[in-house]
Amino acid sequence: MENAVTGGEGRNTGGAGQVEARVVGPDGQFFTSVNGETVKFANPDPKGEHILEKAGFQPAGDYALIQLLGHSSRSIGLDDTVDLRAAGTELFRAFKTDRLYRFTLNGHGYEWGADKLSENELRVIGHVPGDDVIVLEREGADIVLNPADVLDLAHGGTEHLYTEKRLITVFYENEPREIPRGTYTTEELKKLFGVQEGYVLEVINHEGHLTPLKPGAKLRVKEGMKFFEQVPCGASS
Repeated sequence: MENAVTGGEGRNTGGAGQVEARVVGPDGQFFTSVNGETVKFANPDPKGEHILEKAGFQPAGDYALIQLLGHSSRSIGLDDTVDLRAAGTELFRAFKTDRLYRFTLNGHGYEWGADKLSENELRVIGHVPGDDVIVLEREGADIVLNPADVLDLAHGGTEHLYTEKRLITVFYENEPREIPRGTYTTEELKKLFGVQEGYVLEVINHEGHLTPLKPGAKLRVKEGMKFFEQVPCGASS
């Protein structure tokens, strides 16, 4: 679910396009967006409860109000006051819940009101560009989120994520190749590199030694890896 962007209406911009502050709209009211719907206020500093009620979420105590910021999000309590004249008060999300969930993205903290978060929505609220992938930290092997994946926030604790470029540069026979990052089988890599039929594909491991990739094995390919094709042992060139 993408949030409606206010398109800069009612804001002053400083030098080089920098946002300074939001001002009253042409109708004399201050506006914001809750779940994609524009809500207007005569008072520039409504409480969280008033924002929820004005947006149609009643009783307000049954809902959590989340403010979406440039690179984070935070919960707004029912008695918390929001100054709609301040930059970054354009977008809010409301959730019918009594729980909050937390995660980090590139070191920035986020609060959320649902235990499930799709890769697409995470990309939207985190302002992740299309040429980046979102990676979930896991001990041993981090996980690259695919477009159809859903992040589960319900198991407790704070999930930690970061972004990386979608394409990485590896070397095949010392020639650079730009490929999508991810995990590949030996057969997928041989096809990708165009390894000669019957030849073995080898990779330089972290100790600097050439290591043959076994049939059916899986390898998480990382930036700068070096691959070579070799004649199988005992075969003549």
